[in-house]
Amino acid sequence: ADDEDSSRNEMTSLSALLFNKCRPTQKIIEINRNIFLKCISSSARLGQKQQQDQVSSSFLKALSSIPNVSVNTQKHDLEQHSKGESHHTSRILPSAVVYPKSNEAVCDVVRLCGDASISIVPFGAGTSVEGHVCCLEGGISMDLSRLNKIHLPQETGGGVMPLDDFHVTVDAGVRRLQLNNALRHTGMQFMVDPGADASIGGMVACGASGTSAVKYGTMRENILALRAVLPDGSIVQCGTNARKSSAGYDLLSLMCGSEGTLGVITEVTVKLHPLPSHVSAAVCVFDTLHEAAQAVAAMMMAGVSLDKCEILDEASIDAFNKYSADVDDLPFKPHLFLEFSGSTQVSVDEQVHLAQAICVEDFRCQNFQFTSNDDERKRMWKARHKLYYASLALRPGSQGIVTDACVPLSCLADTIDATSNDVREMGVVGPCFGHAGDGNFHCILPILPESDTPDYLERVFEVNRRLGQRAIDVGGTVTGEHGVGSGKIGYLAKQYGVETVQMMVTIKRALDPKNIMNPQKVVIV
Repeated sequence: ADDEDSSRNEMTSLSALLFNKCRPTQKIIEINRNIFLKCISSSARLGQKQQQDQVSSSFLKALSSIPNVSVNTQKHDLEQHSKGESHHTSRILPSAVVYPKSNEAVCDVVRLCGDASISIVPFGAGTSVEGHVCCLEGGISMDLSRLNKIHLPQETGGGVMPLDDFHVTVDAGVRRLQLNNALRHTGMQFMVDPGADASIGGMVACGASGTSAVKYGTMRENILALRAVLPDGSIVQCGTNARKSSAGYDLLSLMCGSEGTLGVITEVTVKLHPLPSHVSAAVCVFDTLHEAAQAVAAMMMAGVSLDKCEILDEASIDAFNKYSADVDDLPFKPHLFLEFSGSTQVSVDEQVHLAQAICVEDFRCQNFQFTSNDDERKRMWKARHKLYYASLALRPGSQGIVTDACVPLSCLADTIDATSNDVREMGVVGPCFGHAGDGNFHCILPILPESDTPDYLERVFEVNRRLGQRAIDVGGTVTGEHGVGSGKIGYLAKQYGVETVQMMVTIKRALDPKNIMNPQKVVIV
């Protein structure tokens, strides 16, 4: 109990530092370190018991009586909905998991929770990594997986009409692979690929992207419209089906990346792209990580058309080789994984050969191998997408601290190289890899909370801190695609300044005066 009270007091101190125009320097770092160490070492039982008692049985009965709503209070379901894919956990479980099956059901649940001042944490697929789905103040977890319809235009005879406008509307609970499977006979695909089979609503809420962002952009560039339920239970429509609009405030962009703190996204209209006719992939081996990153900037400067451009350091290659049985072992050196596409094989080959010339002649690439074999290419990318789990497997049983820095492309080589050096100097495990084409990379830091020494955890945290500061110093961001959640709140004032964070707080208070929507995420109110 003392630990819990102490952590809350420290969070209050952090909030004061962020919002009282104090300079958020070393004090924030010390507070964050203390919170971090306490959160991963404290027992959960007392906090769970206290929060379970806050939601009454009469309230749960009222929830269960709402049409098209299922309510589950079984412990395994509560535990499953209390954490995402990383080390962020909460000592507090939700009191119930609520499964709405319609927009109207979401509205009714939100109104009921608003009247009772019960917090709501939206839940998509549980693949987020910054504590987004942790119920830090108890309340309910709202699982949107049963909002899962894909609204394809239908012909009179029951077939699917051509998608002439290059978009489709889906419910928020639709998963990425589910959508692309439904589109497989249309010649179109939804191209944002974060690796995980995330829900579309969750991808919008977190402003997700992934390996294909270098060509197709992030979720922000791939949505046209959405519907959301605000904290008062009203439904709002943001955006239109038109490709552009200058009408009013850009509420679509406000909701994209709001992480469930401003409302519950229930429906999204996403852009689609034609499937490319010809695709080739390349694997490039370099002597140094710095040269690999420099080659990326040079290819972008030369106008090489890249669909994907991934960078992996030596530690990532080690994890890759140990985890991926379907792919031949790669040399223990930094690599680039590239993908190219076009309307003809000739146009693809032109881009491949231009990239090869830059990598080999200018940056000492030792081995540049490419293939147009579809099975080989898919095996390579499947293995790449499992690299997060491969990193955790380097320390069996570990949880991952996931960094997500994104820097200007000209700064990528120095930033990722310095981070990889930090990992070696600190003597911790931390593969570095990412989406080099847009300056975004991750350092995965596996930890074993029950057995790692305080000294080891301090060194891990220092690698994380240095990376965040380094990204901010060069005009970058601490999160390129994962979002803020609860894990990166302490960096926002450093990245944007206290006044900008206060503007976010003002928006949050205006739309959610009772602070029921995913509290203690993005900003502290």
